[in-house]
Amino acid sequence: MPDAARPRSAHPPGATLSAWLLVAVIGCSLAAQALPAVPEWIAGVVAWVAAVPLWARLSRRQRVMVAIMLALGALGLAAGAFLGEPARAAMALTLNTPIIAMLAGVAFLHLVSVRGSTSATDPAATPPRRGRLALAQTLVGVHLFGAVINLTAALIAGDRLRRGGALPEQQALAVGTAFSVSAFWSPFLGAMAVSLTVAKGASLVTLVAMGLPLAATGLLLLWMHLSRARFGYGRDFEGYPLDLGALWVPVALALGVFLVHEWQPQWSVLPVIASLALLITMAGLLVRDGAAPARDRLVAFVPARLPGMAGELWVFLAAAVLAAGLSSMLAALEIGAPFDRFGGFEASLVLLLCTVTAWLGLHTVVSIPLVGVWLAPLAPDPNLLACAFLCAWAIGLPACATSGTVLTMQARYGIPAATYVRWNLPFMAVMLVACIVALNVYARLLPAG
Repeated sequence: MPDAARPRSAHPPGATLSAWLLVAVIGCSLAAQALPAVPEWIAGVVAWVAAVPLWARLSRRQRVMVAIMLALGALGLAAGAFLGEPARAAMALTLNTPIIAMLAGVAFLHLVSVRGSTSATDPAATPPRRGRLALAQTLVGVHLFGAVINLTAALIAGDRLRRGGALPEQQALAVGTAFSVSAFWSPFLGAMAVSLTVAKGASLVTLVAMGLPLAATGLLLLWMHLSRARFGYGRDFEGYPLDLGALWVPVALALGVFLVHEWQPQWSVLPVIASLALLITMAGLLVRDGAAPARDRLVAFVPARLPGMAGELWVFLAAAVLAAGLSSMLAALEIGAPFDRFGGFEASLVLLLCTVTAWLGLHTVVSIPLVGVWLAPLAPDPNLLACAFLCAWAIGLPACATSGTVLTMQARYGIPAATYVRWNLPFMAVMLVACIVALNVYARLLPAG
């Protein structure tokens, strides 16, 4: 994002309006959860209106990528309509709007992340811990907080670990992939929500119990991977400080998300995170600076920093159109299930199918419902099917060019999607084998269905 002191003239026309519309996206996303009368597509329309004036901020490469995604998505929607599948305009408007709202809300945390902003420049600040233990602490910290507050944890840690605006491979995998494997078990992430919805009858408690060993295995394998000779055996890794003083923001977010989830478990977690991030920032500034200075900083921050979301905003909007187009076209193709039972072998095939399609760019939020409809006549064991979906989500998304994690790494830290996918492939290939073994073990342990 641009520096807060960047002159106003550097903003393209309409950037200030776009910035305040992004704040409105947060409100609209939360309102759609809290008020049944407010449709989710309103937030999508507001996001698109906010995006138009920010097109000038995109680099040439970003414009080409966004244009290709929009063109392919439109082509898919047209092909699906030609084949008899209704256009999925609502999906194109709403799929990534919660992520956009979350990113806008998280942007405000820079105003109160004092340790994260000063430790890199203040010579008197406590130096960060280094080495393999610091690496392990960072992986566990990002994973646990990411399991509750979603991609926010990776963004907070990534902003702290970036060097000169860039995020090296070791640091990028430490925050992005450590967060992604929380999809194996976290009840707060979209992976669990989608899996429970598609695999009707699955038990949340059972899925958490099945996913925790896989998540622990993933963190161990990731730690070993990032401690190889290629990365200097992890000796020079600067860990993200995990004391409560440095992590008071994610701690507050985690507690807030937990309380809201207990109060309204049906609400999507991303709009809640976005709203709580804004509220926590306002409260922190009020306590630290007082009412008038807090108001002035917030009012100045919106037009100075939020237009810097132009890349993230356009990429996520285009990715939603692409996903809607692919979903519409694929849904129009009627293909029967290739087997007549569902056990460990078949669950492994589902995992492979969803993972491979994720590597090819099809988000699992699209592939999982399609596979669920495809397999419904078999009446598969819901826990085994949902576990296969969770594995596909945790493994596939770090290697899916249209996933929120990969898109954020590209838009926020300048890591090309193809590069980040390539970085993840060795770890993901090993983890895929571990998941196939686990699914076959689980199939023997679960009651016959």
